[in-house]
Amino acid sequence: MKGNELRSHARRYFPSRPWRVWVFRLFLLIIVITIGVLGWAGVAMKMQLSPTPLDPTLIALATALQYSPTASISPTTAPPSATFTIAPTRNSFLGTLVYAARNAGYTHLWAYTPGDATPVQLTKGDWDDRNPAVSPDGRYVAFSSNRDGAWDLYLLELRTGGIRRLTDTLGFESDPSWSPDGHWLACEFYYEGDFNIWIIPVNGGQSPIQLTNHPALDLSPSWDPNGRRIAFISNRDGTPDVFLADLENPDNRFRNLTHSSDVIEMNPAFSPDGSRIAYSANSQGLDLILIQDLNDLSTPPQIVSQARAAAWSPDGQFLATVQYNAIESLLQVTSLGEEGINAVGYPPIHGVLSLDWTEHGLPGEIYARDSGNSSATPLFVASALSEASGRLSLVELPDAVAPHPALSDAVDEAFHALRTRTAVELGWDFLGDLENAFVGINDPLPPGYAYNDWLYTGRAFAFKQTAVQAGWVELVREDYGGQTYWRVFVSTVVQDGSVGEPLRSLPWDFSTRHTGDPHAYDQGGSLRSSIPDGYFVDFTQLAADYGFERLPALTDWRTFYPSARFNEFVRTDGLDWTSAMLELYPASAIVTPTPYQTPTPTPTRTPRPTATPWWWRWRTPTPSSP
Repeated sequence: MKGNELRSHARRYFPSRPWRVWVFRLFLLIIVITIGVLGWAGVAMKMQLSPTPLDPTLIALATALQYSPTASISPTTAPPSATFTIAPTRNSFLGTLVYAARNAGYTHLWAYTPGDATPVQLTKGDWDDRNPAVSPDGRYVAFSSNRDGAWDLYLLELRTGGIRRLTDTLGFESDPSWSPDGHWLACEFYYEGDFNIWIIPVNGGQSPIQLTNHPALDLSPSWDPNGRRIAFISNRDGTPDVFLADLENPDNRFRNLTHSSDVIEMNPAFSPDGSRIAYSANSQGLDLILIQDLNDLSTPPQIVSQARAAAWSPDGQFLATVQYNAIESLLQVTSLGEEGINAVGYPPIHGVLSLDWTEHGLPGEIYARDSGNSSATPLFVASALSEASGRLSLVELPDAVAPHPALSDAVDEAFHALRTRTAVELGWDFLGDLENAFVGINDPLPPGYAYNDWLYTGRAFAFKQTAVQAGWVELVREDYGGQTYWRVFVSTVVQDGSVGEPLRSLPWDFSTRHTGDPHAYDQGGSLRSSIPDGYFVDFTQLAADYGFERLPALTDWRTFYPSARFNEFVRTDGLDWTSAMLELYPASAIVTPTPYQTPTPTPTRTPRPTATPWWWRWRTPTPSSP
């Protein structure tokens, strides 16, 4: 290609541009360079004015102690220093938490002071102590106990460990709350089928005062630190609400503070200065802790956590609460500030039922008594398992009535111990007549049971549902994590208050689904209109003491009664269903639809006296006897 042709070809693909285009491009280049120079200058200035990074250890300490780090920027270019401002909540975790916790089959009082290695056990014995309330001077703990049979009120002197009985009746007395001067206790009393609030003197010399006298449920008193009001729970306006009793106004004494329909409220607690009140509310199966500002009732209450049973820190900056799930309860400490600190400075404490928080520390005599180091006596002793044959045996349940009265060798001792304890508590053998114990792999369960029901494993039992229709059992609905559970309360034979305790929650009534009420039909029943009279034992709690957990209702329980599954309890020992089945059966027996020979119960824990293990005889797709 010649020179002229090359120039012509270049002009075709790279045409010449007017001088204006080159001027515009030069102008854009100048702008880009200017922006880059200014950006680097800004970065340099920012680097000069940035504070020195804080030590992560100091940041963690600041968070733990509620410090508020603030950066102070100097007008000079030197790096500024960071200062920590001590917030008023620095001493929030001083004082002592006194609480009632369930351990080894009984509820007792414990205390924990931040900085201690472990909690200290204050009471022990084969009885229940609960609902602690520390006196304003920190010397005494008032509590309820059934150590002498009926539920009465007692006084524990922390320094000496001495215990004095305050009430001695066949009624039910519980949930004490101190007056600010330490001379009186507001309590809930249950007499003749009715809960009311009474005020009793601590040292005698004066007569008790009945604060409420209403056929409705009045319980859970909390005394205002300023002295002239008592908060309590009552369902006199329908559902349980928070009420205030004005001690200085006898003509118009009671005031409904919450007026919340379809919400069940419990456990009110005044803040240390009396300006706020915390309480728990259950709505659609969700437990919430709410705080109401008593100086501004027009403002809705503030939701602070998902839990129950609140106790205020001495400075009012924190709440100790009890968080529940289907299996256990756990202490949690929640900050009411913006930081949202949870459980700072507290070890995991399980089984907590009720609690109080005092500004006073524990006297040294408590540690000298060393009451917290004694281990609890086991509720039962399990014998060695017979696994010589590679499988667990079934053990017959003596004197028990059931289609197949046997359980796995892994749980039979726990069941015997639970059956005995339940009979003692109730006065009758509730577990002597069962709807089901072990169910063979070829024995189909009635409709409503799951295909992988725990009854097949020999680790579960089901009490008779007819006990509910007969009125011997009441069921309280509890919802956790989107699943419905039932707390089972069984009536005692003796109804004079010497055993058991009254119900404090409305039971569930399945029969209302058939009354023509569309709402009750859709919900699978409804709450009872009133709490049944009498004394009951919390069988769900007793079963949990011995390792037997309740099962959730199946998803169709609202329309199919057997799916409610309120009567079945299982001891899993951490196993899943398949692993539990493999304790009794070979894997091939579980997956095949062919009928399989059910394991034979053995009266002893020795292997079967056969030369060849019996399960190896199962070789054909048809049943064969050993």
